[in-house]
Amino acid sequence: MEDFSKYNGEGTLLRQMQLRLLDIVVEIDKVCRKHDIKYWIDFGSLLGAVRHQGFIPWDDDLDIAMPAEDFERFKEIAPKELPENLFLQTPESDPDFLMPILKVRDNNSMFITRHEDFTKDYNKGLYIDIFIVTDYPDVNPKLRKFLLKWISKVNWFFGVKHNITLKNHLATIAFPIIKWSCLAVWKVLCLKPKTKLGYDVNRYCPYGCVYSKDWVYPLSEVTFEGHKFLAPNQPDKYLEAIYPNFMQIPPEEKRVTHIIHVEMH
Repeated sequence: MEDFSKYNGEGTLLRQMQLRLLDIVVEIDKVCRKHDIKYWIDFGSLLGAVRHQGFIPWDDDLDIAMPAEDFERFKEIAPKELPENLFLQTPESDPDFLMPILKVRDNNSMFITRHEDFTKDYNKGLYIDIFIVTDYPDVNPKLRKFLLKWISKVNWFFGVKHNITLKNHLATIAFPIIKWSCLAVWKVLCLKPKTKLGYDVNRYCPYGCVYSKDWVYPLSEVTFEGHKFLAPNQPDKYLEAIYPNFMQIPPEEKRVTHIIHVEMH
């Protein structure tokens, strides 16, 4: 097997970051298990758990998913029970942060990616992403993907800072019209029975990812960096919906990180 220690060997900056992220998700897990709040390891973090029993060696983030109703409980409970060094970043707790992804941040660090806006004074610590999951109707996949792609694209556009260009100026005019048109169609489609799971269209929704409920529930557990965390009931099927051939190691040119600058205290 290939030696991946060149990416996150002991003592490397990336490994230190990964261990700090691990500390955060351990605390999230404690709160969720104590209060019977559903969550699961998601995206590349679930892939890492299945393929590497921990972080993907070159990965510098950690993702979890949480049903919308469980997140509402987590939002009330977490600020009271998470350690003081952790901060639940929502539109209410940090209004300057406009990206449409909820996060738990580490107050004792700074993690800079290419999307940061230094004209805004929001918490920029290392983070766990929380993706909100809702029920979806079983509709034509091409139509669903088209609608959610544009809704997600507009959400992201207005969540990050852009250069002043004619193209971006026109987008600020056209994108809200596109978004609300797509949302209107989506709301009509949602009148159908909701038999699938997907991501909240009001935030950042990875639009290609839709799951059968029995792939997710009842939740199981996976081993991640020596800890047990909650996971989808059928992680292989779940991962196949996101990453076809997910057990295949990507070529070196695709092993990328988000890091521009990081500080940890």
